[in-house]
Amino acid sequence: MKMGCVGCLILLIALTFIAVVVGAFFFLSSNIFEEPRFEAVDWSRSDASAARSTLREIILRDTGQSGRKDPVLLSEREINALVARHLAETAGLRFDPFAIRLAQGQFLLQGRTVLRSLLQGVPFAQLAAYLPASQLDRRLWISVRGHIAVQPGEPGGKAGQARVVLTEFTLGTQPVGNWPFFVVMGSAGGGLLEWRVPGTLRDVDIEDRRVVIRTR
Repeated sequence: MKMGCVGCLILLIALTFIAVVVGAFFFLSSNIFEEPRFEAVDWSRSDASAARSTLREIILRDTGQSGRKDPVLLSEREINALVARHLAETAGLRFDPFAIRLAQGQFLLQGRTVLRSLLQGVPFAQLAAYLPASQLDRRLWISVRGHIAVQPGEPGGKAGQARVVLTEFTLGTQPVGNWPFFVVMGSAGGGLLEWRVPGTLRDVDIEDRRVVIRTR
């Protein structure tokens, strides 16, 4: 057997092992399908347009078209609509219901989706074709707690980087840590947690029921 074939075999065994371990966790742990305590937030999808309009001010400042220095504010309603649309458009993650609560420097995101929407990484996306639809369409709750960190760039030049720092990740009522999310979502999961921001953006603070964005 050639070494290349040996390498492929080892890779296949490793991927199969990961799939079995994570798959067993998902399908054998009944806690992941239990409903957690959920507090709804009053918002509508139309609030996303208002949020995007507000965020354009940051771009105007970065390009020198606005001289304003006051903080840019996004309400809890706007954040809910903006994030829900971003998750749906970027990763096909649709939740019903869905809520983000903002308080004391952190956010708590909660939503209910179907299992198949999480199986986007290799080899789970490929294995999903062989799983019963009844299992793939099982609805489960996701609860995520964390905050936002910003690595500033240069105003009008080098873009900055923002990322979500996860401190808790729960499926149903089962705390699982962050690794199952990154394993089953693959690159789509990582892309949701990091994004480029205008270089003029300095920091993002989470306050009670609002987000405060400061620029330079």
